[in-house]
Order: sequence, then C-alpha cells, then structure tokens
Amino acid sequence: MGCGAEVVRGLSRRQRSFVGLAFVAVAILIFGIFLRGYEIANGHPLLRSPKAEDGLLVIAGLILVVFLPYLVGIKVARLFRRSRVRFFRSYQHQ
Repeated sequence: MGCGAEVVRGLSRRQRSFVGLAFVAVAILIFGIFLRGYEIANGHPLLRSPKAEDGLLVIAGLILVVFLPYLVGIKVARLFRRSRVRFFRSYQHQ
C-alpha cells in the first residue's frame, strides 16, 4: 500500500499583504464607528482639537490603527493558509 502526496502551497507574499491591508481597512472602519458612537452617546468627540505638541500621539495612533492590524493580518493569513502536505490517493503496489 502506498500513497501519493502533494504540497498544497500557502498564500504568496502579495496575497498575505492583501489580507493585512483588509485587516487595516476593517480596523479603521471599526475605529471610526467607535468614535462616532462615543460622540453620539456623550455629546462631544473623544478626541480634542490637535495641537502642535500632540504630534507624538498622532504617530502612536497611526501605528495602533494601521501598522498593528497589518501585522496581525499577515500573521493570521500565514497561520491559516500555510503550505502543507496533502495525501490524495492510495494505491496497491504490483
């Protein structure tokens, strides 16, 4: 008894990047909905008017809203769609 095996390829780097960008889009959408909901519930926006000394907070916010979901997205894509061996048939040796 033997078996044939094939390697099922995972996502390419470009496809993992696309999944990461989709995670970023969803994160921005959720963050926007959260900000709007907070404003409606409390009558004032969560974020105040920006000042010059808030530059570091803006950079940190961009990292949290853009870079972090991108990293999570590519890791999730790699986890769920990695290369693996698939055994697809068995046969008798003669």
